[in-house]
Amino acid sequence: MRTTTTALLAACVVLAACGKTDDKKVDAKVAQNKTDAKPGDKPVVDPAAGKTPDAPPAATPAAPASVGEADRLIPGDAALLAHVDVQGLSGSPLWLANKSLMDADPEVKKQVDAFAACNVPFSGFRTVDIGVGSDGLNFTVVVAGSGVGKPENVRCLQDKLGNKDWKYEDAGPNGRPRIVADNGEAFGHLVNDDTLAFATKAWDGAVVGLIEGKGTSVRDGGLKDVLAQADQTKHVWFAGNLPPSLAAMATAAPGMTGMSGMKSVAGSLDLSSGLALVLAFGMENPDRAKATLAEVQKQFASVKPAAGMFGIPATAVDKVTFDAKDAAVTMTASLTMDEINTMTTAMKQLAGAGAPPTPMGTVPPPIDSGKSATKDAPSPGPAPSPTPTSKK
Repeated sequence: MRTTTTALLAACVVLAACGKTDDKKVDAKVAQNKTDAKPGDKPVVDPAAGKTPDAPPAATPAAPASVGEADRLIPGDAALLAHVDVQGLSGSPLWLANKSLMDADPEVKKQVDAFAACNVPFSGFRTVDIGVGSDGLNFTVVVAGSGVGKPENVRCLQDKLGNKDWKYEDAGPNGRPRIVADNGEAFGHLVNDDTLAFATKAWDGAVVGLIEGKGTSVRDGGLKDVLAQADQTKHVWFAGNLPPSLAAMATAAPGMTGMSGMKSVAGSLDLSSGLALVLAFGMENPDRAKATLAEVQKQFASVKPAAGMFGIPATAVDKVTFDAKDAAVTMTASLTMDEINTMTTAMKQLAGAGAPPTPMGTVPPPIDSGKSATKDAPSPGPAPSPTPTSKK
C-alpha cells in the first residue's frame, strides 16, 4: 500500500512525540477523574466550565486508561502485540537528551504544530498498542490520548495536513465516524473522544466487533501465554509468536545460529535511568532452552573482548546476563546515561575518522608510511549517518 494507516498513526503519535510539548496546562484533577471514570459514575464537574457536562451515550466505550484496556480492541488473531507508554517514554532522560535534535526537524515541527492547533497536544497522548498478524500484513493500532477521537479534531487535522491519502467520514457502515485510508484498504475508527483504532481491511470487521463488545481480543487469543513473559510495567514491552518461516530467518542471522527451535519472543525496555533491556526467547522445550543457553553464552564470550573496539564500555558489557527458566532463554542488558554518552562519543569518532575507535574510545594515530596522506591514502568511504547525541 502506498500509505498505510501506520503513516497516520505516526502523525498522531510518533511525530507528535518528537516535537515540543504543548504549553497549555490541563486541570490535573479533572483530567484524572475523566480517565478513571467508570460506567455508572456521576458526571465530573469541571471547575473551569462551571457546569456539569452532558453524560456520554451509553453505547460509547470508555476511554482506555491502563494496560490491558486499549489492546482489548486488537483481534485475537494477532501474532505480535507491542505497547508504548508515551508519557513515560517522553519523560525519560534518554528522550529528553535527544529531544532538541527531533525538534529541529522541519517536517516534525509541521506535524506537531498541526496537532497542537487541532487540540491534540503531545501532552495528552497516553499509550499506543500495536497488533500484527502472522502474515505481517494485517495490523491494528490503538491510540489513546486526549482528544484523538473527537470528530472536530480529526476534521481539523485533515484540513491542516492536507493529506490526500485519507479522508474523514461522519458515518461509516456501522453509523460511527471513521477514517478511510489507502483507497479503502485501511480504516480508522473514532471509538470515543480519547481513543482511535486503526485496522487493515481484513481485520476491520473484527475491530468493529470488539468496539461493540463482541469477539475475542488479543488478551484471550493465541498470545495469551506469551504475554505473561513480558514485563508490562515498563515503558515499552512486546510479545509475539514466531511463524516457522520467520523463526528460520531469525535463527539464520549472524550470532543467532544457536537459537534454532525458537517459538516466541517477549521483552521490555525501561528508560527510567538510561536504557534497560530484557528479552525472553521461548524454545521448543526446557532441554532445548538449556542447550541454547550454553551456545549463546559461548558465542557471547567469544565476541565480548571486541566490544571495546566499537566504543562499548566494559561496564556495560559486564552487565549482560543470560539465563534459562523452563522453556525460555532470557537475556538482560542495561546502559546508564554515562555509558550511553561514552558510546555516542565513540560513534562520532568512528564517523569522523572512518575507522573503529580503540577500546579506550579514542582514534588511533595515523601510521606514517612515508606517503602523502592526502594523495596516496585510500579513501575511508562515506561516513555513517551521525548518531543522535545526548547531554548529561
